[in-house]
Amino acid sequence: MIDEVVLRNLRSMSEFRHLLEIQSQSWGMSYGEATSPYIMAVACHNGGVVIGAEIGEELVGFCFGFPVKRENQWFHWSHMTGVIPAFRGQGIGFKLKQAQREWAIENGYTVMTWTFDPMQRGNANFNFHQLGTICNQYIVNHYGEMTDRINAGLASDRLEVIWHLSDERVLTLADNPPKSLNANDHDSKESTFLLHQNNVGEIIRTESVLDQETFYIEIPYSVNDLKHDNFVQAQHWQLEVRWALQQAFKQNFIVVDFVTSGKRGWYVLQKHN
Repeated sequence: MIDEVVLRNLRSMSEFRHLLEIQSQSWGMSYGEATSPYIMAVACHNGGVVIGAEIGEELVGFCFGFPVKRENQWFHWSHMTGVIPAFRGQGIGFKLKQAQREWAIENGYTVMTWTFDPMQRGNANFNFHQLGTICNQYIVNHYGEMTDRINAGLASDRLEVIWHLSDERVLTLADNPPKSLNANDHDSKESTFLLHQNNVGEIIRTESVLDQETFYIEIPYSVNDLKHDNFVQAQHWQLEVRWALQQAFKQNFIVVDFVTSGKRGWYVLQKHN
């Protein structure tokens, strides 16, 4: 049985330097690619926060965010959340994100944002289904070429999610983990998919007017495995997912949830009026 997870704000340079190793373990980043301890120190003394997760006396995860202003609105940008592989699957990432949300509210924020790779099913499920974020922005090749273990090979496309920190659904999810959605929770027949994979592995577009209130966009179940086994197919998937999400966003759809069913996963998009 593991010890209790302790969350606390990190402030010292020695702690920030230790996070280089957590970044390396979490994403396969070299120290040159990782976020600098000096940047974290500056951010924490100027409105940002680094929250660490400890088990025993070991730092096993962290989240890092800082203030950002767009036009006339300030919001909290969550730049990184990582947990070392040996401690994943124990809800530590969720605890970190909720602690960051509480910190942000206490410091006057109403909105938190961040980006993630839309091809990563685990992140999609975490962000939309467990945390209650929404999204209507797709950024093509946001960081340029990346060479870490997770991102190497494909363009660094990103979805930018919006987390309304005091939204009713967000508050409910904070206290009550959601049930797993499956295909029976949605009218998920082929005509409601902008993009899906058929039973022989072909990726199928539905190029039609988006005249329904809800549509779905499938992604590969494990893009990391796919990159290893069939890199050309992984590239094809990315281009098709990019097309589908961009088409939906142009027609005022937003991502509101994520469904996992067997060895499949897809985004749930609803019309935003």
